[in-house]
Amino acid sequence: MVVRPLNPGEVDAVAELIHRSTNEWYKKSLGREIFSGRPRDCRIFPETYESLDPGCGLVVELEGKLAGVCFYHPRETHVGLGIMAVAPEFSRQGIAHMLLAKVIIEAGKLPIRLISSAMNLDSYSLYTRAGFGPVMVYQDMHLPTDAPLPPLTATSGTVRVATTADLFPMVDLEENLSGIRRAKDLAHFIQNQGGHWHTMVHRDTSGKIDGWLASVDHAGCRMIGPGVMADDMVALALLHAQLAVPRGGYPIFLVPTHESDMIAELYRWGARNLELHFTQVRGPYSQPAGLVMPSFLPESS
Repeated sequence: MVVRPLNPGEVDAVAELIHRSTNEWYKKSLGREIFSGRPRDCRIFPETYESLDPGCGLVVELEGKLAGVCFYHPRETHVGLGIMAVAPEFSRQGIAHMLLAKVIIEAGKLPIRLISSAMNLDSYSLYTRAGFGPVMVYQDMHLPTDAPLPPLTATSGTVRVATTADLFPMVDLEENLSGIRRAKDLAHFIQNQGGHWHTMVHRDTSGKIDGWLASVDHAGCRMIGPGVMADDMVALALLHAQLAVPRGGYPIFLVPTHESDMIAELYRWGARNLELHFTQVRGPYSQPAGLVMPSFLPESS
């Protein structure tokens, strides 16, 4: 087995692998599929990562078939590890370990961050054996209804759509609040590459940006996040505005489990829990000074 870069002509095969592998695990473990659409909908993962970082998609080929795939994303302050999938027929043959080992080599001295399911102990063990540790727990939530959103209980400041002029204030805010910097990601969101991104900023009463929140609305990934905010009231204002945007389905969003006031308000809106996820980090990590809402595409934490 050899780990090699993803070839452009393999995007459809990778999409099918991600769709089949992920759905099989969820159906076996949780009794439901996570991808309800076509395998080709999962093209959004290789297409997004290759757009951001060409050549950072890795595959393992075995017996003439794609046996595994993962994506890594070099950033200014760290490396993000994106979606990883192994074909069910090749499970427990060390493929995920090989892919992860290659990413660790590519990262060098930079910390590596990822978002992983708290339900998947095989995945958890893979990462912790490689030196990762869980540093934050999130509730995956959604509003399974078209009913109107209740009004915010309290708010100050204003929410509007992000523009290119907001890019570096947003980048600086994330670095100040959570210690990471990733200008390429934020530029990708604001420019709406692919036509399925929507990004909003929150300004305080003085006009300063104190929060931002992106979202993706695509059949392969319908999610609100990533975003960073000064506090839970800013987070609720941004999330409320994002939930009001017409979409093709019900998006999920990740909320830190320790944000009890925010979660109580989301329950009042009608939100329900779907799953739990960890942020796991290999290398230095500092707890954020504000509130972080991560995403799966591209990975953020």
